[in-house]
Amino acid sequence: MTTPHDRYDLLCRATRRRRDDSPLSAGLAALENLLRHDLRALARQGSPDNFADILFALEQELQRFRDFCEFPDLAQKTIVGFGGAFSAGKSSLINALVGKRAVQVAADPTTALPTYLLRGTEASVVALNMFRQRVVLSEAEFASLTHEEAENHGSNVGELLQSAFVTDPDFAWDSLAFLDTPGYSKPDSESWGERTDEAIARAQLNTAHVLVWVVSAKAGTLPEEDLAFLASLRADLPRIVVVTHADAHPAAETAKVVAMMAQTLAERALPALAVIPVRANRPKSDYPLTPLLTQLDDWNQQTRALSFARHFKQQFTAYARFLEGEQRRAQQHLNWLNRILMLADTDEIRTSATALRDAARAELARLTKTSDQLDTLRQTFFAQIKVMGVQVGTPIFEPVDMLDLLHQARTARGMPEPEGQPYWSDLMVKLEEQSIASF
Repeated sequence: MTTPHDRYDLLCRATRRRRDDSPLSAGLAALENLLRHDLRALARQGSPDNFADILFALEQELQRFRDFCEFPDLAQKTIVGFGGAFSAGKSSLINALVGKRAVQVAADPTTALPTYLLRGTEASVVALNMFRQRVVLSEAEFASLTHEEAENHGSNVGELLQSAFVTDPDFAWDSLAFLDTPGYSKPDSESWGERTDEAIARAQLNTAHVLVWVVSAKAGTLPEEDLAFLASLRADLPRIVVVTHADAHPAAETAKVVAMMAQTLAERALPALAVIPVRANRPKSDYPLTPLLTQLDDWNQQTRALSFARHFKQQFTAYARFLEGEQRRAQQHLNWLNRILMLADTDEIRTSATALRDAARAELARLTKTSDQLDTLRQTFFAQIKVMGVQVGTPIFEPVDMLDLLHQARTARGMPEPEGQPYWSDLMVKLEEQSIASF
């Protein structure tokens, strides 16, 4: 039984903020400053329309990189994200998969606390608080972080924690890590917290490599809310839909429900690798876990390379491509104005064209400066990541961009940017109807 003294001790640990002068902490702070201060300041000088998406993707990847620095073993594992509506049966499914009641896996639906479960040499539960400090929890303490915590204990420790890492020597998959997320929908509870919402569930699941979406067969179909949420996740996220409570209907009706769900997903451009009916707490029923276990075993055989550098590079490259396009347009405007000046036959036209040419030169100079600043920021960012990789014993290098190398080679030779139009001209001609098949 938990005493007030025990709860006070847990609160003290959950709110602890020690000065951290470690190189890793300083490195993470430097990376965060580059994104939240320097990159945002640079964007004020010119940025693509989707800069908010670029910044969000960078910050999400930085959050994953933080977790990697705290738990390097997590980085090369395939993250299997478990998602679904509140009370869809996620935690029961995970308990059935690991073969025991792993109560510490059941992330509280009110705290939005992402919980990783992976194999370890010993059983442990470690959480990170809002100050990125480790908080060692007993299984009983972790199990108490439920939506009834305030009612049962008069505290909201779960609100002070950001993520939890549960290691279990009996976890069956050495190359997988389960990510248990709270239900994205609002539970029927007066103690429901603001941290439990769609945005947080989406952010958690978007960090996964594959998705297991859990829905109850009792609904008879995939709820529209589930479909909308799935559509908001990364389009490249492979998904399996697990239909829990499969024996809630007669077998024939359950088969129709499963087929209807698969058809609905396909029609909404949300195809699933499989739609699997299960009865999680009855492994010997007509709806065993075997198909899902087979898929997990398959994912476990896949090697997972570190992806941080590649994902960071993709976002920086998207920004750089925008600036390159703006520079090309500015240079083209400058060329046009120089041509107008050569052909101008009155002082009035020359004066106007000169003013426009000077403005175009200034715009080109500004874009060139912004592009150089972005390149410097990118180099600084990856240099810092490389140092931190060495500190945690995992080398991390900036990916080589072959398109960039070709671009640099053309620039060094004084060659202009290639025009794409000539290559497409043959494809733009009107084809005779009978020629389409052969084309």
